[in-house]
Amino acid sequence: MALTNLAVFGGAFFTPILVGKITHSIGWEWTFYFEAIFCALCLPLVIFFVPETAYRRSAHLNTDMLSYDDDYYQKSEAGHELTTPRGMQNPEEKMPVTQLDAEENTPVREVDGLPAERNANTPKRSYVKSLKPFNGFKTDENFFKILVRPFPLFFHPAILWACLIQGTMIGWTVFIGIILAAIFMGPPLWWGEVQTGYAYVGAFIGSLLGFLLAGGLADWSAKYMTKRNGGIYEPEFRIVLVIPQLIFGCAGLYGFGVTSSRLSEFHWAWPIFFFALEVMGMVIGAVASALYIVDAHRMSCIRLSAFSPHGLSFLALTLVSR
Repeated sequence: MALTNLAVFGGAFFTPILVGKITHSIGWEWTFYFEAIFCALCLPLVIFFVPETAYRRSAHLNTDMLSYDDDYYQKSEAGHELTTPRGMQNPEEKMPVTQLDAEENTPVREVDGLPAERNANTPKRSYVKSLKPFNGFKTDENFFKILVRPFPLFFHPAILWACLIQGTMIGWTVFIGIILAAIFMGPPLWWGEVQTGYAYVGAFIGSLLGFLLAGGLADWSAKYMTKRNGGIYEPEFRIVLVIPQLIFGCAGLYGFGVTSSRLSEFHWAWPIFFFALEVMGMVIGAVASALYIVDAHRMSCIRLSAFSPHGLSFLALTLVSR
């Protein structure tokens, strides 16, 4: 999770370092030309080497959504293959065929309205078949129902908290990025494009430090609190990371505001230093909220994919492919 947020935020703050030099040397137009070139090079790589990973999960694996007894299903010797539920005289009445598998023309059945996946011995899809642009529906739910489903989730306390704790820090980071040029390119420093671009080195270092701190503390703190809780893990243990977020984030915001407004009294390195602290707190907070949502509300993450701050949105979009 920490690495995912580093890829998002670290890349965002490393780019201005290069853009300043590119703008000064060959013109700002080339920043867009390079972007188009890189996208064109990545497109075939995505098509041929990033296969679709979405699938229909077997109904008996949805332990966070079902409350059946342990002996509800009879497991075959092949593993988790679903057979006739105990007590059913006519299983076809309870397990209707809903659609045909896109590749094998094998009926995909449902158990109490939930799709039953074939067992683990199903042959792996060939590489050529994995390149198909469409390989069947992964859900039987109505499209428009899925489209409007994220909106009610904003009233869910956990989702609202995750959006606010990420959105607030991300918003302040965007504000700092907007005014950074006005601060350093104006009096009393009068920096050029190259020097202003280099000012983002602090933010990039802050994202790296946030990645290292969040990655080191996330699992360690959860394991420590689980041990103190008698070996019982709770998703709320992930929220403890908001403590370093509060320390570094607030120190960075207040420090940047004070030093950048009085550059005649403070060295130019201080605003860059406090900018790094703010980004550090932002990365830690993004990891904390994302980990809590993943552990406590798996389906909420998937449903909120297109409407949350981009850190959580990136996470949720990756969860859809699980």
